[in-house]
Amino acid sequence: MSPDEGENFDVAVVGAGVVGCAVARRFALAGARVLVLERGADLLSGASKANSAILHTGFDAPPGSLEVACMKAGYEEYLGIAQRMNLPLLETGALVAAWSDEELARLDAIVEQAHKNGVMDVRRIERGDMLAREPGLSPEVRGGVLVPREHVIDPWSAPLAYLTQAIEHGTRVLFGAQLTGARRDGGVWQVETSKGRWRAAFVINCAGLFGDHVERALLGSSEFTIRPRKGQFVVFDKASSRCIRSILLPVPTERTKGIVITRTAFGNVLVGPTAEEQDDRTRTNVDHDTLARLIASAVERVPALEGMPVTAIYAGLRPATELKEYRIRIERERGYLAVGGIRSTGLTAALGIARHVLALYEGGEPQAELEARSWPRMPNLAEHRLRDWQLPGDNEIVCHCELVTRREIEAALSSTIPPGDFGGLKRRTRACMGRCQGFYCGARIAELTSARLAAPLALGDCHE
Repeated sequence: MSPDEGENFDVAVVGAGVVGCAVARRFALAGARVLVLERGADLLSGASKANSAILHTGFDAPPGSLEVACMKAGYEEYLGIAQRMNLPLLETGALVAAWSDEELARLDAIVEQAHKNGVMDVRRIERGDMLAREPGLSPEVRGGVLVPREHVIDPWSAPLAYLTQAIEHGTRVLFGAQLTGARRDGGVWQVETSKGRWRAAFVINCAGLFGDHVERALLGSSEFTIRPRKGQFVVFDKASSRCIRSILLPVPTERTKGIVITRTAFGNVLVGPTAEEQDDRTRTNVDHDTLARLIASAVERVPALEGMPVTAIYAGLRPATELKEYRIRIERERGYLAVGGIRSTGLTAALGIARHVLALYEGGEPQAELEARSWPRMPNLAEHRLRDWQLPGDNEIVCHCELVTRREIEAALSSTIPPGDFGGLKRRTRACMGRCQGFYCGARIAELTSARLAAPLALGDCHE
């Protein structure tokens, strides 16, 4: 029996980034039979794996936009489910810092925009208040805006939780499933992939950086064009976390929200991203000059960071389009729904996007959180909460930089969604993501994961 002669799905979700995971969860909780197709070896194989991990209030989103509505809904839903799914929240608040007269003059407009978006606790603060809240700031700061409810989360445990819950409610997930063709026959999609042929009444395109390619494969043309925007990041050593308490935001420009300096849930300080237009959808290289500028910019604003060791550098791609807004639409007669152009706000907005997409599909209004039969709990990697190495039992420390235990690695490998490659294992455990970048623990991790990853650990993977 060929695959399409067996199962029939209500929806096939193409892409297992954070938005695809949230959409699959929402539809599964609503009782739909869901298939997730991901071309990578693991979830978050594309744009979603690299971001600044901030839970945004939507204070600076375009007023009245779909983006701000999804961000606000996603923010509230995350807070509503975080405790049940053991998802961390590092309550930092944020400061928009002005460093010039020109930036100072734009602060009132930022507050006005926040209030239009319903974020009423945003307010102006003076230079003295800025320095009282952040003693490590350069005294050159001119003033700022306080955003009390902007916080930091673990960017990887949340989508893992969404997809795990979707699976526990009947969703089927296929990794390494490259879309190779599709045709609509009698109101049903016949979707061809590298993992077989599958049937679904509806296809939901959450393919991120390749969303326009997927739309052309399904419909013959695409209404949007992805224009990848690269962002480079610097991660300072954990000792840097004493230098800053809040998320430090720049005054945004028309083109970009600018460089952020923020603590992470894992005890580091993150600086970035840049905003670099490029055509290549897979190249995430970093360059010395840009990273040096990021470090210099961070030190200029937070002088205590000078001389602080850098633990890691990386780059991510954001699936921007020719327009700034989200590109979400439904073509009901063709059984197609596009979720494109989800740029830097996708981590926060994902749950809200999923709520909106289900409402489009059902032809009604977005509903509050749906009932669930099970609530999977994610392992905690956040430094401000109890870690596995602190618990009793046989706790061999495998990765000493990040204090990752063998028990955590074994749990990840035997979980509902075991990592498909080494990147997936790193995101689930933080193994090899510390100071030595796997120099000391790589051999032991290769031993523990032998024959247990779909894409086996190769020499050099630990410190790429």
